[in-house]
Amino acid sequence: MKSAQLFFSILLIFLLTAVPTTLAQAPPFDVDAAAAVLLDYDSGQILYSKNGSDERIPASLVKVMTMFIAMDHVKAGRINLTDTTRVSENAWRMTGSQMFLEVGETVTIEQLLYGIAVVSGNDACVALAEALAGSAEVFVQWMNKKAGELGLATRFVDVHGLSEENSVTAKDMAYLARAYIRTHPEALAYHHEKSFSYQPRSQNKPIVQYNRNGLLSSFEGADGLKTGHLSAAGYNLVATAKQGERRLIAVVLGGKSEKGREAVAAELLNYGFRNFDLVDTRKLTAETAVKVYKGKKRAVNVVASEPLITVPQGTATGLEVSVQLKNMTAPVAKGENVGALTVWYEGQVIKQTPLLAAEEVPVGGFWRVMWDSLALFIRNLIRRP
Repeated sequence: MKSAQLFFSILLIFLLTAVPTTLAQAPPFDVDAAAAVLLDYDSGQILYSKNGSDERIPASLVKVMTMFIAMDHVKAGRINLTDTTRVSENAWRMTGSQMFLEVGETVTIEQLLYGIAVVSGNDACVALAEALAGSAEVFVQWMNKKAGELGLATRFVDVHGLSEENSVTAKDMAYLARAYIRTHPEALAYHHEKSFSYQPRSQNKPIVQYNRNGLLSSFEGADGLKTGHLSAAGYNLVATAKQGERRLIAVVLGGKSEKGREAVAAELLNYGFRNFDLVDTRKLTAETAVKVYKGKKRAVNVVASEPLITVPQGTATGLEVSVQLKNMTAPVAKGENVGALTVWYEGQVIKQTPLLAAEEVPVGGFWRVMWDSLALFIRNLIRRP
């Protein structure tokens, strides 16, 4: 090879449960929705996809990103759950689903989070955006920036999802939900609540509203995440459930009804829990190390960025695993990309994940640096055409 960062492969073949060439191709059944995706939360693999890359209108699924941004601010200490904000006329005038905020009343950030996650309050979204960003328009910019950082091909034009100009795919919605839960697992405390009560200033008693995600009551382990509906979008749902040590995320876009979207999500979740297992590949890289030039150590162990793979239950067969490593030059940071782990079945890649340095390797002493510099010079000289 001409590259100074020489790659080599170690092929390991071991017996595991059967794996199809790609887990999401040629779905084994159809679902009654315009688009749908099932994602394994732990491995990040798509287990089912119907029109998963088609652009669709998210409706209130937009609020997953609204919540994500807000939870980022809470985690960073830029705002506290007990902080308060005054409700503006802009927030009060919002139509559609409401928390029933009133102009001028004071509400806490945590109340707004419940108002968004449980009752899908459009007024709560605007009040929260104004509290954090000063305006909903600036908050939308944050949402699109966050989507870009996550590598999602989404487009947000508002903080609540009322606009038909918002755009997502089922696949990106699943990955957004995964990133949200991984970053803020505590957010599920809001999403799994079945009801929320709020007493506006003008009312004598609280207004009690119920979560539209019926799976919270009907599906084992369901603890989120968000519903959405517009005439142009149909009935949407991002549902997540955990059974044992496994969590799955189902996305349904363009369902026919509230019950219909729940039935599709339940079908997908049952399919994932009953037909797939997780396999841990960490044992395959436990003794793997990458060579380091000019460092205090001659090599550093590696760890897989995503060590878990999802495989269907069934007849035992062979997986092929390739470990590709780079020759590294110190300093090497802990977590730095040093290669890749690739898993095949019958010649087809089913998963590839980065390999990362398990620890830091600082620059070595004078003689180590000089000797390795000479070795690298000679190696590169020999490889010149």
